[in-house]
Amino acid sequence: MSSAPPQRRRPDADRGRSRFVDHDRIVGHGRRRLRRDALGIAAAALAAVDPARMLRDLLLLEDDTLHIGGEPVTLAGRDVFVVGAGKATIGMAAVLDELLGARITDGAVVVKRGQARPLRHIEVIESSHPVPDATSLAGGHRLLEIARRASPRDLVLAVVTGGSSSLAVVPAPGISLEEKILVNRLLLASGADIVSINKVRKHISAIKGGLLATACGCEIVNFSVSDVVRDPPDYFTDLTVPDGSTFAMARDVCDRYDLWEKLPRSVAERLRRADPARETPKDIAAVTTFVVASSTMLCAAAAAEAARRGYPTTVLTLELEGEARAAGRWLVDRLNEAGGAAALIAGGENTVTLPGSSVRAGAQAGGPSQEAALAAAVRLADGGPACVLCMDSDGSDGPTDAAGGLVDDLTAGEARERGLDLEAALTSHASHECLRTLGGLVVSGPTGTNVNDLKIALRPSGNTR
Repeated sequence: MSSAPPQRRRPDADRGRSRFVDHDRIVGHGRRRLRRDALGIAAAALAAVDPARMLRDLLLLEDDTLHIGGEPVTLAGRDVFVVGAGKATIGMAAVLDELLGARITDGAVVVKRGQARPLRHIEVIESSHPVPDATSLAGGHRLLEIARRASPRDLVLAVVTGGSSSLAVVPAPGISLEEKILVNRLLLASGADIVSINKVRKHISAIKGGLLATACGCEIVNFSVSDVVRDPPDYFTDLTVPDGSTFAMARDVCDRYDLWEKLPRSVAERLRRADPARETPKDIAAVTTFVVASSTMLCAAAAAEAARRGYPTTVLTLELEGEARAAGRWLVDRLNEAGGAAALIAGGENTVTLPGSSVRAGAQAGGPSQEAALAAAVRLADGGPACVLCMDSDGSDGPTDAAGGLVDDLTAGEARERGLDLEAALTSHASHECLRTLGGLVVSGPTGTNVNDLKIALRPSGNTR
């Protein structure tokens, strides 16, 4: 938590204009100054958690010694392999490619479609997120191939970040890719948090839950960013660290979210039979993990920028979980309680529970951050000048091309003038098109990072446009 008294804003260039697509349209209506400030605060926060920059600062190569945070790792007489998957992976892979060059014996990273760029010594594979497809399967097999090449004397550098569970998949024996895809859709639509979702996904996989690490059989150094509340490594770097979850935990998730009758038979049987020999590894020798960026850093940077812009600032929580609509309303309630000028910052990860028809069709018309923003717009109406920005830090909220939504206390009135029913849009999960029509859809493109959601609520010291 941090706070600062109001101060004069410096006349520097607005950070948000270069970060967000259609910036001028987003800030060209409603509470213009508040909207501009919200986007500027978010842009500063994203810049502070650039994993490529953080990794570059962490590494130093001297002859055949790689210094990692000051700790030496010898490269002499060892083959060096690079493996990775995730939405915040490509920048870190590029740093390793540039720094180590021909010292890399073989390497591949799997990134979200649209994020790839050519590297000289590491293969870059694009695949699907948030639901896997055939390219995800190809990516998973490529990582497994590299892991199996390593001998006990070698070194594997892993850049695994959030999103890897969809981007690189190898289903457990007896489970098809189509069944894996269906399970993924069921889990994403169930309302379960990401930790619960991964308890199931790791127990129907041949590479997750540390199984890729056991295939390596050598020293592994992980570089990652955390997109999971409380930063548990086995849920955002789960390919290459020991796993704390069990088959029993996976079964409990299926019980709590009433999934058994919806699961493919092969998946249900694997989870129910729970062969102890198939349990994920709980102890893997010679694995070191460096978390180069996290939600803590994101929210601290947002708070610092908000204070610089003159707002008394509070970081409410780093653990805002649960249904997106409830989170949006909760944030507005906290803003109303604050009274007077305020900037409230929150991190975490929200969920959306979808009807069964949406699960099988893969139909979603928004994402958690967009739903949270729309719910906030309803709550903000007639409450005085204020705005709320809800966004996913990786730039992709749910299965959409948007990072999230930006609304203010005038948004509900603008919706009525356009014949839009915000409550109906929330009920039908149609937040994406609704926000687009209202000029509140926040689009950043891939940000290169992935450290959970960011929520910013602003109230000025006086009446303002």
